Amino acid sequence: MNWTVPTIAGIQRVAAILTIIAALTMLAVVSTPAAIGCLAGGTLMIANLYVLVIAGRALVGLAQGGGAARIGVVLAPLKLLLLMGAVYLLVTRMRIDLVGFAIGSLTQLVAIFIETGRVSMGRAAAVRPQDSGALPQDRGALPEDWGV
Repeated sequence: MNWTVPTIAGIQRVAAILTIIAALTMLAVVSTPAAIGCLAGGTLMIANLYVLVIAGRALVGLAQGGGAARIGVVLAPLKLLLLMGAVYLLVTRMRIDLVGFAIGSLTQLVAIFIETGRVSMGRAAAVRPQDSGALPQDRGALPEDWGV
């Protein structure tokens, strides 16, 4: 069975688009501080996922005994500490709008659901023989993929 999963780049792209749409909506409907908070929250979550990918690669290197072993052990807690520090500074020093920040942060979660749905629906349409009008045998599929 072939699994199609969303890519990090796809999730990041959707998150960036949603963050911009949410910020523009907040700018038009709520206020400028709310829009800035939304941009800050969305940007922070996009950066967090990017750093999480780097930490994950380092942890895989740790599991394989590679040169990134020491970095992998330190990077995950350090990432969390840096994220908490960034949120603390944004809230206390810059006094960003918390509702806007929360909405911007939630764009990452919504982006994961949107990208997962998009990828899974695209895969389902490509696999179903009735969608293309051709039989699986005609496309060179293996007997296991024929669905019989």
